[in-house]
Amino acid sequence: MQDEGYASCCSLLEEEEANQAGQARAVTAPVERLSYSGGKFKNGAVGLCNIGVNNCLNPLLQTLYMNQHFTDLLCGIGHPNDNVPAERRLPYELLALFEEMQNSKEDAVAPYRFLRCLQILDTRLCEQHDAADFLFMMWNLLLQQMPLPHLAQRLRALYGIKLKEHVTCHKCSHEKSSDMEVLTIPLPVPHSKYQRPLPLQRALWRFFKPHEISEDNFCPKCAENTAGQRVLQFFSLPQTLSIHLKRISRRKTSDVQKINRTFSFPCTLDLSDVLDQEQFPVQEHAQSDFKYRLFAVIAHSGTASFGHYCAYINSSKDQTWYSFNDSSVCKVSWDDVKCTYGNMDFHFSATACLLVYLQGDGN
Repeated sequence: MQDEGYASCCSLLEEEEANQAGQARAVTAPVERLSYSGGKFKNGAVGLCNIGVNNCLNPLLQTLYMNQHFTDLLCGIGHPNDNVPAERRLPYELLALFEEMQNSKEDAVAPYRFLRCLQILDTRLCEQHDAADFLFMMWNLLLQQMPLPHLAQRLRALYGIKLKEHVTCHKCSHEKSSDMEVLTIPLPVPHSKYQRPLPLQRALWRFFKPHEISEDNFCPKCAENTAGQRVLQFFSLPQTLSIHLKRISRRKTSDVQKINRTFSFPCTLDLSDVLDQEQFPVQEHAQSDFKYRLFAVIAHSGTASFGHYCAYINSSKDQTWYSFNDSSVCKVSWDDVKCTYGNMDFHFSATACLLVYLQGDGN
């Protein structure tokens, strides 16, 4: 696992828009939406074969596949014709994989064609990746290769998290503001001397509360680096709230370890109960807009340098939790999902590293 923080999507989004403006894509009509009615569980759930590459890829693919908001969007690209070059076929290969999963009579599908497409794009599949970082990479590739601009906009709206940053200079009280768009909210999971559990609600509150910044912030009014105060707020309430639990500690250059501290999270989250009013957009929202339901948990077992990923996903078809562990798919309970909270006494157990919440109480 890695600890790369989070990066703004803005520069990559600008590149994607330029690519789409300069290239016309010839595609067929949209394909029929996935019915999620096949497979052993009659909800589309099917395993993915572990073929010895990046160990967080299968859980991420399952998280995308089981999200009907995403597959409805993806079906809008249609099927490609011969004019689409190999280096622009990632969305089509993903759709083809999802259609194969939908129609499979087997317990698991091998994603060879999709992996081949990633290899053409020089993706390093055999390296250990953090799930959030690999999701960011895949999302940007899909965004850049969406054949229709309105589908790219829908993809951005579905997964993008728009924030506004305010920095106030302590020297002259000048305030500067900037907008950013991110894919995940990064929440550190710090060590606890007394092994105290850390709830998601408290970690979110810490992330958004005002923070002091050192004298490496340039103030345009003072024309020098000054200390200041940084405040974050939502520019708009996201459709998908993806949260990256950063469990990597680097106390020394050569000492990298995974933190298994208990980090609890609810199956439903009301942001209005967690954050202050100033952390929300200026425009008014219905109370239901602040409510999110947990859709998926990607968990990692092992150490900081190696291990295995699996996914727990709540099916929109039957509102039941399922465990996706490569070829193995089975029903689980909420208590099974809570086992990914982490425990300092079990260093190799599965601990949640990526949470995906969807806006709204229902489907």
